[in-house]
Amino acid sequence: MLCNICVGVLTHRANLIAKEHGDDGLAIMCAHHRTLETLEMSAAQGCHICQAFWLQVSETEQDALRAAETKRLLATPGRPPEKPEPDNLEEYFEWLTFTLLLKEPWGLGVDYVLMLKFSGEGVDWRSVSPKDTPALGFHTFQICFNPDRQLTQAVNSYSTDSDEFWATAMTWFDQCVKTHVKCNPNRDRPAWYPTRLLDLGSGQNDNQILRLIQTADESMSGPYVTLSHCSGKSQFIQLNKNTSASLRSGVSIEVMPKTFREAILTTRRFGTRYIWIDSMCIQQDDQSDWFHEAALMHKVYSHSYCNFSAASALDGSQGLFRTRDPQALNGTRIELCVADIDESRSHIQCDIHNYFFWSHNIPGCIINKRAWVVQERLLAPRVLCFGHSQLLWECMEHDASESYPNRLPDFFQKQVFTNFKALDADTYIRKIEAQGRQVDGDVACYVIWNKIISAYSETLLTVATDKLIALSGIAKRMRPTVNNDTYVAGIWRKHLESALLWLIKTHEKIDGSPSCRPTPYRAPTWSWASVDGVMVTEAVRSKSEWAIEVVDHHLKYATNDTTGVVTGGWLDLQGALKPLGVTHETQDRWRMLVNNVLVRPQDDSLPDWKRIGPLVHLDVPATDDAFVHDMIQQRLFFMIARTPESDNEYIPILLLRLCDAERRLFERIGIATGGPKGGTELLLAELDEETRASLPCLRYEKGLHTVRMI
Repeated sequence: MLCNICVGVLTHRANLIAKEHGDDGLAIMCAHHRTLETLEMSAAQGCHICQAFWLQVSETEQDALRAAETKRLLATPGRPPEKPEPDNLEEYFEWLTFTLLLKEPWGLGVDYVLMLKFSGEGVDWRSVSPKDTPALGFHTFQICFNPDRQLTQAVNSYSTDSDEFWATAMTWFDQCVKTHVKCNPNRDRPAWYPTRLLDLGSGQNDNQILRLIQTADESMSGPYVTLSHCSGKSQFIQLNKNTSASLRSGVSIEVMPKTFREAILTTRRFGTRYIWIDSMCIQQDDQSDWFHEAALMHKVYSHSYCNFSAASALDGSQGLFRTRDPQALNGTRIELCVADIDESRSHIQCDIHNYFFWSHNIPGCIINKRAWVVQERLLAPRVLCFGHSQLLWECMEHDASESYPNRLPDFFQKQVFTNFKALDADTYIRKIEAQGRQVDGDVACYVIWNKIISAYSETLLTVATDKLIALSGIAKRMRPTVNNDTYVAGIWRKHLESALLWLIKTHEKIDGSPSCRPTPYRAPTWSWASVDGVMVTEAVRSKSEWAIEVVDHHLKYATNDTTGVVTGGWLDLQGALKPLGVTHETQDRWRMLVNNVLVRPQDDSLPDWKRIGPLVHLDVPATDDAFVHDMIQQRLFFMIARTPESDNEYIPILLLRLCDAERRLFERIGIATGGPKGGTELLLAELDEETRASLPCLRYEKGLHTVRMI
């Protein structure tokens, strides 16, 4: 279903604003909804385009938009005209909130692209702080058109607990278990079981008692499943010293929270007797038991039959199943106006597909914002995801949903969020090549790791010190893939130089709070694991391309598990150390100074907006005067990590602070990135020998400094 506004734009090009032929083809811009009131109404009534767009707008953004619209309506009596006239076009654009952009870049027979673009000129974006707050006040949503209906399947049931729902789930499950080689690596190996499991008994739904068992004391046979869930603030039964005896004796399923009860029902529907739930299978008041079980987490999920994901439940009271409007899930066919694109016809029949369907329903769902769930999702051979409106499936060979039960469309497959569970290099290489790009097979597994930790950085932890241990299972799983490389606080040793050059994309975590280095200590400052914030990794390159070299490192651990909790450590880095200054320009913008000179292009003929030097990305936000004392004491330094070989390459620069002058210890404060035309000649200039030799370091040899970072 589409609203009249969307039909008018797509079929009749109603409210046409602009039409332009460019290198990519014909771009057509039309006015969309003029007010939030009509947009929200359309979304609530089930318009596929309006609803899909509105779901991308966070509650914080929605509040900001409503406030801006109220202010606008008070300031400008009346409504904008239905069609802007040339003499008031500027005013129209000032308050135009939504537009539709239709592009057909590659010729007929290939997908059309529809873009719903929002421009909130009346919004103070500094007061809005969700992860998806768009730069410059733009929020873009994209929808693809594809006339091929074979990929889609109509959804008819009004609940995710229906015969239709279960038939789809069983089909995916049977195909995966019987035919997917990558999803069944343990098929011919001896069965492995977690320390504890919940035993549902050999009966069916009439058995209302479950029992906590020690698997070593039982004659075990058959598979077990696992559950990913959000505990939230709701109180529910857990395994601890007070409940251990009663759980071992057996308790009624009715005392379980709704999510657990429905997970138990699902376990039985799959013909499985055992289920593992973290809070009921790990002693919650025994730290030694917690450490022991955390070290086994990779096995718990890797050996499970299936992982059930309560994707849309905030806590245990909300359950797995949802009511839904099937019409809102089914595709919409539209007569798309192709005038000026196809001379042989005026319209073409197309189906509308939400381009961000998968990223919204899987990476963007509630459960996958929990840091611990990243390894649960990756390590389980298959995941059955109970979404807010439909069932979704992830395994190592297949991603699917009720709307796309056979496979995802090609334009989904190109997204970084699909095939997330494929940890093998071959699958990743095929995906990259399908996008027309190339990747070196020797570094593919390290690129996969970067993809994992980038996704991990977009999650939240309840306990800040869990940062490394919540990733420990994946590190253990990846170790054979990277040829048993040494694991160094979230980084693999072979490409440690490139892995030091991560940067924090924004100074906000996904919940809008500032990025930070939390206390107590959990990782050295050179490790991405030391910071809570959304991260971008540096491209993996061979050692010969770097101007820095890791000489040595040392870490201390809380246990014998070298993928677990880190309690201290250092890294010795060799490179050309140089003094640094920084200056605060605007809200989040810092600039580099060398000899108190701003690093930027020195060409006075360039406008100011083009005279921008290297961009400084601090690891955590800093106040205006944060580095004044450090600059006076000459405690700030930088190392150029790579010198450019062409005019198109940027320069990554490591920013350091001397935090202990007596022991000559440094900490990382951020990264700067700049192009060779960005005034970086100041950065590349050689220091005289006397100055170089006087800089603080562990060793100075042949023009290079070895510094110890903690």
